[in-house]
Amino acid sequence: MSKQEKIIEFDVLLHELVRYTSCQLKGLLNDLVTPTQFFLLKLIATNESCKAADIAHILDISPAAATTILERLYKNGWIERDRSDKDRRIVWLKLTETGTKLLSDTEAARFQLLVKQFDNITEGEIDKICEVFKILLNMS
Repeated sequence: MSKQEKIIEFDVLLHELVRYTSCQLKGLLNDLVTPTQFFLLKLIATNESCKAADIAHILDISPAAATTILERLYKNGWIERDRSDKDRRIVWLKLTETGTKLLSDTEAARFQLLVKQFDNITEGEIDKICEVFKILLNMS
């Protein structure tokens, strides 16, 4: 098999893995939260200074679309909005206790799914996978 054919095979397998993992995540979330909402909760949790404009930029969507998605998180009580004392136009986003618990519980369950997926893979193989991914990410 040529290098080009191997790259095509890798692309197909990566696509299938992402699709499979996405389906597993949807099942895990159980209609409580969508995968996009879950991703946003993670994003807000890891970025102390996060605004709606940042979300729009990261997702490559319009500010209005980001606001609509964030409004759902707000109505569910998962995020809160804090206006900046220095510039009232700036609204910082942060998780509520409920949002933090939802994210924590979901992350724990998601990690257990990953553990199952990697059950038949040795530590050495995991190291190799991580090494390849790091190489690929550094090339971009």
